[in-house]
Amino acid sequence: MIVTEKDSWLRMIFAVHGTTFDKIWPRFLVVVSFSIVTTLISYYFPDHKFTLTMAPFTVVGLAIAIFLGFRNNASYDRYWEGRKLWGRMVNVCRSFTMQVNTLVDGTNPDATATDESVTVAQRRRMIELTIAYINAVRHRLRDTDASDELMLRLHDDPKLQSYLAQDNIPAAVAAEISNCIQAAWKSGTLHTYHVPLLHTSLTEMLAIQGGCERIRSTPIPFTYSVLTHRTVLLYCLALPCGLHDTVGLLTPVVVGLVAYAFLGLDAVGDEIEQPFSIDDNDLPLLFLTTMIERNMRQMSGYPAEELPAPVEPVDHLLI
Repeated sequence: MIVTEKDSWLRMIFAVHGTTFDKIWPRFLVVVSFSIVTTLISYYFPDHKFTLTMAPFTVVGLAIAIFLGFRNNASYDRYWEGRKLWGRMVNVCRSFTMQVNTLVDGTNPDATATDESVTVAQRRRMIELTIAYINAVRHRLRDTDASDELMLRLHDDPKLQSYLAQDNIPAAVAAEISNCIQAAWKSGTLHTYHVPLLHTSLTEMLAIQGGCERIRSTPIPFTYSVLTHRTVLLYCLALPCGLHDTVGLLTPVVVGLVAYAFLGLDAVGDEIEQPFSIDDNDLPLLFLTTMIERNMRQMSGYPAEELPAPVEPVDHLLI
């Protein structure tokens, strides 16, 4: 995600990093170059020029603009839904942490384990597994390998290899959190009436993961994207033939302006279609998971040296 101060209008106008221009410039150069060639042919070799009226460009241009608008709205809906899901994940993890710290209580009169260290160990294991879970979700959504990070976080967990052996690592970790809740109930440190509260929070985490996986695994239909790309390219390539008789040598300039708008809008839809990737304008999942981890550890009374450093923007980019 690009993080920058919008304090200068000129700076926004001339910005390149984080915009679509660094992705569309090859296509833009092809269109402008073709426009230059078409304009020179019409100027120096008028007998060989090919002229079109502007009527079809007016109709098709309006249709393309509406089409791009619908497609970009669909892409932004996916982006915003992903952000809302991670906002819910932040809230649920905080709530789960408060529940664990409050409800897993060694002073429960039904507890069979009177040693406070047992209760502390139960709480700590649930917190550590939840932190491992959210980081495993991040890796799953970005199609990266979670093995190294889980080995670092859960190196003393006897079930670590069983988590890593499964296709859905976050779900395996969540299942172990459920086992921990069950173990706390059996030992009496978690009251029977409080078990559903913890399981509700855990179920909500899995529901959020499922929503994110739905977005990641269901892109905008391929044929829809192909039609958009082809229509925009053909329109921009044909546009010089309808302009050179009226605009003359300024045809490449006008075509360049139109091509930048249409190609840029086309590229915007592609970039935000998958909000969990690592493009410049995608969601900063590392920032979010680190923030969740810091919140959970601070709420659980961890010392400052066990808190991860906050993720800061690098060149105005959060990952």
